[in-house]
Formats: sequence, C-alpha cells, structure tokens
Amino acid sequence: MQNLIRLSFVKLFLFFFFIVVCLSEVNKRIRIVSLTPSITESLYILGEGENVVGITKFCRRISNNQKIVGTFLELNVEEIVRLSPDVVVVSKEGPRKELVDKLKRVGLKVIVFDPVNSFEQIKYQFLKIGTIINKYDLAKEIVEEYQNKLHNFPKLKNSKKVICILSIHPIFVASDKSYIGEIIKYAGGENAIKSKISFPQIDIEEVIKVKPDIIILPDMGISEKEIISFFQPYKEIPAAKNKKIYVLPSNILCQPTIKNFYTAVNEVYKILNE
Repeated sequence: MQNLIRLSFVKLFLFFFFIVVCLSEVNKRIRIVSLTPSITESLYILGEGENVVGITKFCRRISNNQKIVGTFLELNVEEIVRLSPDVVVVSKEGPRKELVDKLKRVGLKVIVFDPVNSFEQIKYQFLKIGTIINKYDLAKEIVEEYQNKLHNFPKLKNSKKVICILSIHPIFVASDKSYIGEIIKYAGGENAIKSKISFPQIDIEEVIKVKPDIIILPDMGISEKEIISFFQPYKEIPAAKNKKIYVLPSNILCQPTIKNFYTAVNEVYKILNE
C-alpha cells in the first residue's frame, strides 16, 4: 500500500514537473536581431519589442537596451555575436550577402526574407515572422483584420493616374511592379508608370507623356517646396497645373508592413477622393 502511494506521488511529481518545463519553454523569451526596418516594425506589431535586442541604424529604436549593430548595408558582426541572439532576421535587399553569410558561418540562426512588392507577399512574410516567434495565430488574426479593412474601401467612381517621385535629379519613380505601385492599385488609382523595373529612372518628357493627375512623394531627400518648384513650369502635366502634389510619410511608402500598407492605401485613397 505504501509502495503504491509512493509510486502515485512520484507520478504526480513528474506530471507537474513536465507541465512546468513545458510552460517555461512556451514563455521563454526569444532574443532577436533584426537587420531590416520593415521586419523590425512587423516584430513590434506582434508585441516582440522587448525581445528585439539588436537593430540597424535605420530601424525605429524603442528601447535604450537595443544595440545598433549596423546600417542598411554594413554590419558589426562581432557585436551581433556578443548579443547571443536565438535568431537573426534580414531581407535580401539589406546588408551585403558576404556579411550575412559570415553570421551563418559563426553558427547563428539566420532567416533571410525575399523582397516584398505586393500585399500577398506582405501577408506571407508577416505570417512567416509569426511562425518564427511562435505567434502564428496572432499574426493570422492581424492579417485578417487588415484584409477586412482593405476590402471595406468604397470603389472610386473615376480612377486617376498617379506617379510617385522618389528623386528629381535624376528622376526616379515607383512603377506598377513596386510596393508603392501596389499601394496605388489598392487605393483605386492607376500607376502612370508601367515597367518591369520596380524603380526606373525616367526623364521629364516621360512624365509629360503619361500626364499624371496626382504626384506623391515620400518625405525624405526631397521637400514638397522643391518638387513643386521643379514641376511648376510644366503646365501640360495635370498634377502640376492643378497643384495636386502630395508628400506622405516615408515609412508608410517605403517600409512594407501590414500596418503601413493599410495606412498608405488609406492616405492615397483620401487623396484620390479629393
């Protein structure tokens, strides 16, 4: 009888020990180094800010405990190793490949994401990030939330031609194959620039030829005053003639996250409705 009681106690102890171990694994913090601003923002959306221990100079810093481990192209490999991350996440458009390969050679787990140019790719990347940090269900819930919001935009009566200018000396623009092009499409506009290249260089004659009704630009590197002054002489361009030139926050136009995409679509939709 005593042996039976003792055996039952041992089984009960092992059962609770197993539960405690499992819970500790579930709640274990994952130390993350993020080397791409948009991926960093996606981690924040998923509530992983405290677990992001290393970021680049161009990522939004939310804690003094976060170490700056590089720029968009360069990395401090030694600093990243010192942080002992469980995982390093980065886009192929980010740091030089040889530096990313070096991180792999020193034994770090590195996950490299493909570039994002469409809403479908944004959703796929966000769900993959959610899977990596054991938050797939939350990521799926957020994707569905923003997907529903995007479907709720009333259809525009008349589509307008839009061009997004990234620089004017020389002129670089965002084509219909870019992330910005996807924003314009979802907002109900027509991207005036059709190209297989995401960000082609064009001349002023091409801008005159496509006759954009609206010009948008990110608030970095070029001011609204400067671009208005540049286009002022070209009255044959409807956007210049009618003063339809708008500056939008660079993060929503240039950092492809599920939240930024919706915010950018909403802003461009309001411009198209004016």
